Amino acid sequence: MVCLNCGNTFEGNFCPHCGQSAEVKRLQAGEMLKNAIGPFVGGDNRFLRTAWQLITRPGHLVRDYLLGKRIRYYHPLQMYVFLLTAYAITCYVLGINISIFDRSSDISFGDYERDGIVLASVRKVADYFNFIENDKLYGTLAAAIYAVPVFTWMFRKVHLPRPDGTSQPLCATENFYAQMYSSCIDLLLSTFLLPLSLIEGIGDWLLNAFGAVTFAYVIVLYRQMLGLKWPKAILLCCIGFALTIALFVLFIFAIVVIAFGIDLLMK
Repeated sequence: MVCLNCGNTFEGNFCPHCGQSAEVKRLQAGEMLKNAIGPFVGGDNRFLRTAWQLITRPGHLVRDYLLGKRIRYYHPLQMYVFLLTAYAITCYVLGINISIFDRSSDISFGDYERDGIVLASVRKVADYFNFIENDKLYGTLAAAIYAVPVFTWMFRKVHLPRPDGTSQPLCATENFYAQMYSSCIDLLLSTFLLPLSLIEGIGDWLLNAFGAVTFAYVIVLYRQMLGLKWPKAILLCCIGFALTIALFVLFIFAIVVIAFGIDLLMK
């Protein structure tokens, strides 16, 4: 066989040089459909396995992935993109407004000048915080990114046994992967619960219940991943969550104050 991708001559079903299949068919509708749904229902079922493991045993999945068992699971960033797409499609089908496509934030500070610089900055911070918190694209990414330094510091004394016999705490990159898998859980639950949001009068209750469940999943994830006792896992995650919100608010506040100063200097 001659590989159509790299030109390598080989025997067997796959090219040993680039990995492409020896059997390359002409592109047709059936092949297009197979490629589209293959990652979700393909022979290896990695997407379905990863989604199921995230719901039933998230900490064990993340620990396995961090310690090298990666071929069986979806990469967290790939998983996040797939789930965000599924969330957007579900919103479109149900006729629900999805902010990642048509929502923008007004950066004009003119309406706040009458309240004074300090109060105006505080109000603008609240506007930005509410905007990002209620947006699946910005909210989940922001939560994952801001949680990385906080959770890395909070769990610095908790060591994870490694395959080489050493025992080390999670580094920032490993915490980012854990947080991205947590964001995937957020998107999974959000997508399944979207139809319930159409029921009149259930919005506030559903939002509060969803927040409690997703935070509980973070606790379970870190408890299973690091083998912690329940009290310690709950305490560290609660403190980490509070510090993450504080860091997030301070960052937005600093940006708003700087923007406010630039806006005043330009007038």
